[in-house]
Amino acid sequence: MEADPRDIAVCADCGWPVEAPLQEASRHAVAEGTVVYTRCACGRVRVWLEAPGGGGARLVVGASSVLYSPKAECHAGP
Repeated sequence: MEADPRDIAVCADCGWPVEAPLQEASRHAVAEGTVVYTRCACGRVRVWLEAPGGGGARLVVGASSVLYSPKAECHAGP
C-alpha cells in the first residue's frame, strides 16, 4: 500500500513527526554533505544525510522505525 502524499512520516514508537526531531545531537561535515544525528521525543536516534547545496535531507539510519500517518492523527511536534 502506497503512502498518501498528505501523510507525514512519524516515529513508530511515539508518533512524533520524523521531520521535526526533538533534538539535534550533532552534525559533521563529510564528503557527501553533512551527517546529522537527531533524537526523537521517545529517545530513538536517527541519522540524516544533508546533501550539499540544500538538496534536502535523506534518512539513512532509523528508517525502519517510521510509519506514515494522516497529519491530523500524529503529535503536533515542536
